[in-house]
Amino acid sequence: MTHPVWAYIRVSGDAQADRGLPVAGQRRAVEEYAREHKLRLGRVFVDEARSGGTDQREQFQLMMQLAHQDPPPCAAVLLWSWSRFARDQDDAHYWKASLRRHGVQIIALDGVPPEITGGIDYILEAVIHWKDEQKLREISHNARRGQQTLAKMGYVPSGCPAPRGYKVAFEHREIEGRKRRLRRWIPDPETWPLAQKAWQMRLAGASYYKIWRAVGFYKDHRYFSRFFANSVYKGNAHFGATTIQVDPVVTAAEWEVVNRDRAKRRSGAYARRKGSRFLLSGLLKCAHCGSSVTSTTAPPGRGRDGYMRKRWDGYICTGRRRHQCDLRLVSARVLEQKVIDALFSDILTEENLARCTEAIARHRVESHNLSEARRDWLTAELRRVNAAIDGLLDTAERAPDSDSIADRIIRRERQRDELVAEIHQIEVRIGSAQESLAAMNDLRASLREAVDNLPRAEVRPLVQRMVAEIVLDDEQAIIKYRFPIPSSDLSMVDDSRGTTIIDKSIAW
Repeated sequence: MTHPVWAYIRVSGDAQADRGLPVAGQRRAVEEYAREHKLRLGRVFVDEARSGGTDQREQFQLMMQLAHQDPPPCAAVLLWSWSRFARDQDDAHYWKASLRRHGVQIIALDGVPPEITGGIDYILEAVIHWKDEQKLREISHNARRGQQTLAKMGYVPSGCPAPRGYKVAFEHREIEGRKRRLRRWIPDPETWPLAQKAWQMRLAGASYYKIWRAVGFYKDHRYFSRFFANSVYKGNAHFGATTIQVDPVVTAAEWEVVNRDRAKRRSGAYARRKGSRFLLSGLLKCAHCGSSVTSTTAPPGRGRDGYMRKRWDGYICTGRRRHQCDLRLVSARVLEQKVIDALFSDILTEENLARCTEAIARHRVESHNLSEARRDWLTAELRRVNAAIDGLLDTAERAPDSDSIADRIIRRERQRDELVAEIHQIEVRIGSAQESLAAMNDLRASLREAVDNLPRAEVRPLVQRMVAEIVLDDEQAIIKYRFPIPSSDLSMVDDSRGTTIIDKSIAW
């Protein structure tokens, strides 16, 4: 590469950022990768204590702004793992596609398959990743089963740091013939009064900044938003479906007073689309007046003619709601089924699936060796961490009252749990790469079954990757696909963003 490569590093929690270990580990990994592959590492962008659930991160936005210059100042962006880039599915695919259009690659060090740039390849890659996620959920479910058993007994699962105001207390107990070192959260004599003071100030109307100046706890006052949203302070520590009772800082009524307006803060069209149960939310446009077409529901009830009617879901032009358009209402069930049928007849054909399946298979095989190498390194690191934990436990037995040793054990156990989780993920990827892909008929049938049976809200992201816009008229709809489809009855144009758009009319 003639241009340098950049790196992006992110850690989610403030406790991780305070220790600095995840940042240092990710930085070391990208430096070693660049050195081994003879890449020139340029800028490194770091977001500490920033969630991947949103793209509103200072260093992330700065990196995107600089990477979109013409010509691009870097050839690729190195990541420790794809989750460091973005956890929100829409944000991830938007920025991924935007960087690709500007000639910037994204390289994840954890063995994720490389980019596949063909239009339909991109879609099927997402579907295969979705299948991998199902396997990961099964593994996670089995791993959490033991933790849920301990939680039902009132113990805190391993690796869970105590919230501000609490500390970890250890108990030794024999469970099913095995001696276990179990954990509870109890009030911390040093920070408990500060947590009580923070809640009393908030109940009195104090701002986060004023509480931060009086109490501390965090690097920034904005972290108190999560502090006050934590239900542990009313005595309920939630681990999956299990609730562990702990000493409360405030009553349930006081907690509700502080949090009663929290659900109202996020509003607007974006939030409504994200929570919509309709398949085509955000994609429809009126052919009559150019306004957006939104979903609507008529509740069940008795009409003026005396008949009982079921609930009716449909789409309505926003101009019609303002009495400025005459586009008639459209049944959601009918229109959505027509769009799904069109996708399978135009995009998800056997020919397209066969072509992109071969491409994906090649890339998955190429990533296999990298995944195995990382798994071997993680396994060796896990053995080292387990040996360190055993040594600390031996030391703790000789000095059981040492708080510093207990803190070191907690950190090491958290590191062990992170290594085990990543090894599980890599083993799933290796297993899926070794599997032979299904025959085209079976694959297409399984795709159709998933689209027909999954809730519309879960299918919508897949549709949005294939469809740019649907222009709705009284008797037909024009679907504008995002990807080139080899069919002579489709007209092709390019939009202002450089995306290939293909028009296809469907009658409904």
